[in-house]
Amino acid sequence: MRITPRSTPPTAVSLLFCCLVAVSTSAAESSSSYRAALESIKSDELAEQVGKLADPAMEGREAGTRGGFAAGDHLVEQYRRLKFRGVGDNDGFFQSFEPNFRNVLAMLPGSDPKLKDQVIIVGAHYDHVGYGGRGYSIGPYGYVYPGADDNASGTSAALELAQAFTILAHPPKRSILFAHWDAEEKGLWGSKYFATHPTVPLDRVVAALNMDMLGRLRDKTVYVFGSRSGGGWRRLLADQNSDSGLTLQFPWTLRANADHWPLFDLGVPVLMFHTGLHNDYHRTSDVADRINSPGLAEVTRLIFGVVYELADRPATPAYRAAARHETPETEKAILDQVAPPPDRLGVAWIEDAARAGGIVVSNVVPGSPAARAGLQAGDCIVRFAGWAIQNDDDFYGIVSAAKNPVSMTVKRSGEPNTNTNTNRKTLELKVTLDGDPLRWGMVWRVDDAEPGTVILTHVVRGSPAARASLAPGDRIYQVGGRDFADESGFVRLVKTPSESLQLLVERDGRLRPVTVRLRRIEPLKQAA
Repeated sequence: MRITPRSTPPTAVSLLFCCLVAVSTSAAESSSSYRAALESIKSDELAEQVGKLADPAMEGREAGTRGGFAAGDHLVEQYRRLKFRGVGDNDGFFQSFEPNFRNVLAMLPGSDPKLKDQVIIVGAHYDHVGYGGRGYSIGPYGYVYPGADDNASGTSAALELAQAFTILAHPPKRSILFAHWDAEEKGLWGSKYFATHPTVPLDRVVAALNMDMLGRLRDKTVYVFGSRSGGGWRRLLADQNSDSGLTLQFPWTLRANADHWPLFDLGVPVLMFHTGLHNDYHRTSDVADRINSPGLAEVTRLIFGVVYELADRPATPAYRAAARHETPETEKAILDQVAPPPDRLGVAWIEDAARAGGIVVSNVVPGSPAARAGLQAGDCIVRFAGWAIQNDDDFYGIVSAAKNPVSMTVKRSGEPNTNTNTNRKTLELKVTLDGDPLRWGMVWRVDDAEPGTVILTHVVRGSPAARASLAPGDRIYQVGGRDFADESGFVRLVKTPSESLQLLVERDGRLRPVTVRLRRIEPLKQAA
């Protein structure tokens, strides 16, 4: 007789283990799929597409011409190959408009039952200036203007992005509309037409990205316009830039000079990626051989990360109408309103104090804490708040961080403004400094365009922040590995009894961990 063992029902622990394995496997598959999609963006494929679009056979791709039609047909062929869905006229890929122009519109549906109704537009104009003409070109008429950078580069990036998204195991949650605008060079006609004759409801469009002239990356620098059109754009971009290490510039100017504008004008947060103007702009010399294909691949990979994150995260950046009026002058005006830390002591001194063995006071401000303490011009401050003064930076940092009341050791002689301590008598003075101590040596501001961020406006010389190489303009995103929602949350995190801070800092779109430490300067040891 054979005894069949009775099956044992799964325990809660075994069920939990199975769930964890499933989640882990799913996460690994997702990560592997994402990496494969990212790595599918290749410089040689981009170069091949740029070469096709900038080929003399395309005759400069002027809107409404034989070359423009050939370029549009080529794009539709690519999206059909990728099995995208057309969202143009009659569910086709073309959206036609007068007199004989055509946008190309292709949709990748999202995977989330609710969020797939939201749409992210990834756009680039595919037309150029054909054989040249008054107001359109810089150079002789009657010659082909290939437009390799302007904008075969952005058009090729859009195609490469579309192909990369098909490699993912699952599409992102939101839908992505790849839009190739026609007649941009004639005055943004294609994007303007879509804005007034949308083929998807505009209230479902949550963001729009525009790619224009991505093919001349120099010094690894990318200009990202519109970062203030949506709250949190800059942090999103920096998070996705960690692999590439590109330098991102975020101009405050947002002009009606490219295809992002008609959508921004209707209340859509936008970004425009650009690698800068050059001497081949709108000239016959804008040819495919001059494209920096590896650089174009770097920029395209960055944009892939941005689009994927945007399409998959729970929320998208909130529109900021104020970006319409913000300029570099606005930025400067805001910075000018942020006061530097107050002069807590009220003295001026002779620079290069290290040679003098302390700070030699050259002037005492009347009525200041220094004056009330009895400090005089010519005094040499050798210790402050228990710390030896070795150089100017020491003094800045120590005065900034000192808690009241403060003692200082002063050497005084009858000869003011001298740089020697010979024949000086030693005095111990007490002083009550103005203002609050800055323990870490940082002053900051907040900005509604950058939620969950503090922006450094001043770093005290010699302070812990300065010794950690922090600088004005740096953005702090995390303290101790923790995000913060607002300024009060940041203040709570930095008011730690710890002698160090672990910060996540962004500068020029690049993230780096920074450790800010106290007590780098040892106090002068007392004799036994």
